[in-house]
Amino acid sequence: MITQTAGRDGSPRRRRVYNAGMKALRSRHVVAFDASGVSGAALGRGLGAPRVRALAHAPLPPGALWPSPFEPNLRQPEDVAEAAREVARALRVGDAPVCLVLPDGVARLLDLDVPPGTSPVSFARYRLAAGLPFPVEEAVIDVLPLGGSRVLAAAVRRAVLEGYEEAAAAAGLVQERVDLAPLAALAALGAAAPRGESVVDLVLGDVAVSLAARTGGAVNAVRNRRRDRSAGEWRRLRAEADRTAALGGETALTRIRVVGAGAVALVRDLRAAGAQAEAGWRVHGEGVPAEGAELAWLGAALA
Repeated sequence: MITQTAGRDGSPRRRRVYNAGMKALRSRHVVAFDASGVSGAALGRGLGAPRVRALAHAPLPPGALWPSPFEPNLRQPEDVAEAAREVARALRVGDAPVCLVLPDGVARLLDLDVPPGTSPVSFARYRLAAGLPFPVEEAVIDVLPLGGSRVLAAAVRRAVLEGYEEAAAAAGLVQERVDLAPLAALAALGAAAPRGESVVDLVLGDVAVSLAARTGGAVNAVRNRRRDRSAGEWRRLRAEADRTAALGGETALTRIRVVGAGAVALVRDLRAAGAQAEAGWRVHGEGVPAEGAELAWLGAALA
């Protein structure tokens, strides 16, 4: 995960990439960005899992934010900052530290097998460099362990990341860390992965979708695509799930888990077509829609 520590006055001190300290840094507030709006949650503790105490959402005007890996995402930064401010007021965030969640579509993702004795972040930077549409020196690199020597590497352009951080600061938010929605969701899904069974996880963002094939809980393949929400989307996503399973070495796909925007409708359509599909998780809390399956960004609290 990507975190930025703050000075006494709340000003940013430095940014670093980390994984090991994730649980120690867990915030009680999550604020997430996507093309449709800014969302957030205030979290408490449930029996073995976080409980959502409150949810908030502020819609954005069309085109105010558009996730992209290489160009500025916030086309109307004042509107985005105001939406984040509205969410913070609704959740009564005050000066409490916040986890910011960036949407699917801002990062370049790459599934890697890291050689023995090699730093995962350094190896990810080396392998990602050739495929980035900007100099690798401008990239912030994060890695999600997938089991064994394999990681999912993500590269976010520094200027893209800073646009979100600036909007959060303008909204008065005290940033504790930054998560990427697809990585956070896949980490949370991995924690609840069925053992001894093959599944494909679908993480739906407003403009992008990530897919991961798992066997016995271990990730075998990861793919990321721009999302086409026109008629017949369930057919296209079922085909993408089949391809992901095949890349992971599975000849037959038996189970699909779905989280994110439109998850409930997608599960319904897949089931109607005979697929074994289900919501990827359940989240406890009053007012949580569809057991939280529509909220992929909650993976930042569940991972």
